[in-house]
Amino acid sequence: MTVRHLALGGAFALAGSLAFLSAPVLAQSADQQQYQEQQQQYQQQQQDYQNKQGQYDDQKRQYDRDARHYDQAQWNYNDYPSAYNYRYDDNPHLSKLYLIAEPSQQLANAPVEGPSGDWVGRVRNVETGTDGRPSRVEIALNRRVSVWVDPRNLRFDADDHVVFTSLTRAQLWETPGATIEAEGTY
Repeated sequence: MTVRHLALGGAFALAGSLAFLSAPVLAQSADQQQYQEQQQQYQQQQQDYQNKQGQYDDQKRQYDRDARHYDQAQWNYNDYPSAYNYRYDDNPHLSKLYLIAEPSQQLANAPVEGPSGDWVGRVRNVETGTDGRPSRVEIALNRRVSVWVDPRNLRFDADDHVVFTSLTRAQLWETPGATIEAEGTY
């Protein structure tokens, strides 16, 4: 009887030990499952974010394309004065921009005419170098888009306060990487 008691006591002890050991294993398993669920939820949120970011990028590209097409169809403003007759290269009334004193002030908001005499934009900004000569000129094509132009492509008529360029409006739109979004009006 003593032997049976020991055997039964040993079996209960062994079962208690196994139950004690399996409780942390079950707790770890539940924690691991919760972690896996949170990981899946995070990955799903990341995927949703990436999808929405892609949709936004696509919509922005479409908006930029639409703005350009709209601008090309509607850019001819009625409030622009009549075109001036000029010859870009050899007109004595047209000054190269590096010859102008205070170009950022004299060129401010000056209308810009293309080679055919059509309005192509308005001067928004003039960056000058340390010597006071313009290094580049920002031309607003509309209220939202502008391009930076090399001053060698521009001439200025101080009498009529008009800037002339040998570049067409289409060429200005095609200037690589030069279009920017502007906050204010010009």
